[in-house]
Amino acid sequence: MKTYIFGAVAGVLLPTLAVAQASLRPCLEIEDQIKERLDCYDAKIKPAPKETSAPAKTVQECRFIKEEDERLTCFNKFVTASSKKNTGQKRKNP
Repeated sequence: MKTYIFGAVAGVLLPTLAVAQASLRPCLEIEDQIKERLDCYDAKIKPAPKETSAPAKTVQECRFIKEEDERLTCFNKFVTASSKKNTGQKRKNP
């Protein structure tokens, strides 16, 4: 029963997270570590700062980070990681 519930939740969340990360990819075209890139990310995932102590586990959790440089780094971590995975997958397939 637990496996079924986990599978159902994962089946709903994983595509949502992948879509969120994909929608952020155009922001990578903007120079890194500048406010314009953060503004691009924030336009796609609205910031909702709160006091957090745990690192973000999903791209959606980046919006909770109050400090702008840390929020930008958080978004970059998820978007660049997903881009590298896609590049690696493309290379494996002829």
